[in-house]
Amino acid sequence: MIDSKILAMNRMLEAKEKRYYKIKDLTESYKAPVLSFMLNIPGEDKNFEEAVSFHKKYVDKIKNLLEENKIKILFEDYQNLVTGMEYLAVLNGDGCVIKKLMMEVEEESMGGRLLDLDIYDKDFSQISRSSLGLPERKCIICGDTARTCIKEERHNLKELEERVREIIKETME
Repeated sequence: MIDSKILAMNRMLEAKEKRYYKIKDLTESYKAPVLSFMLNIPGEDKNFEEAVSFHKKYVDKIKNLLEENKIKILFEDYQNLVTGMEYLAVLNGDGCVIKKLMMEVEEESMGGRLLDLDIYDKDFSQISRSSLGLPERKCIICGDTARTCIKEERHNLKELEERVREIIKETME
């Protein structure tokens, strides 16, 4: 019998690969930046009711921010997949400017720490925080760099899941 963790990992990798090709096709078709928005939700259950509402709340927030900055959405796609909610949008604007706007959303509150907002420029290159000279994301539990905590497995899954649910609850109040 195949381990459920292996099945979950395979689903995540398959979804990531599909998203990769979807984004690649969108950048090639539109010759414009693409926003990919997922949530950083640990564990197998990515679609609990509060997470879906939280994601939708931030999709609306992102759309309002884009509108305020006169960045038009040329195409959008929202899916609630077994691997989590996925929002893709092709945008009429400068990729670096869009990335900076999205980082403001990520940094403005604790809820923003759960957001996975990636920007792919019109040439399909991903615009990273480091390429803009900005620091890495912080761990939601201890404040160290998230990458270090993940690599060293500093926090157990239960602790991470509880903290994520706390953040979502606080953000939605």
